[in-house]
Amino acid sequence: MNMAPYWLVRLNDVLMWLNPALGLIAAILALLTIAAAAERLPRNAVSSVAYNYPAPYRARPVNVLASAECVRPVSPPELRDLRLHD
Repeated sequence: MNMAPYWLVRLNDVLMWLNPALGLIAAILALLTIAAAAERLPRNAVSSVAYNYPAPYRARPVNVLASAECVRPVSPPELRDLRLHD
């Protein structure tokens, strides 16, 4: 009466073999995730030249004419005085 059913014993045996396999798959997926994340890390320009990698793209600042800028709103003198207390 106290013995486990046969199917439960067999399921336990299968899970005993399946658990390390799932652990191995999880480790491989973790390594692949780390490798994919490492590709996105910025590289130094010196190291990229040393290893024949293309230099990382750097955005150049944009020069905007003063006439093209947005007009800044002028606040009333009362509010300008209160701004000093912030």
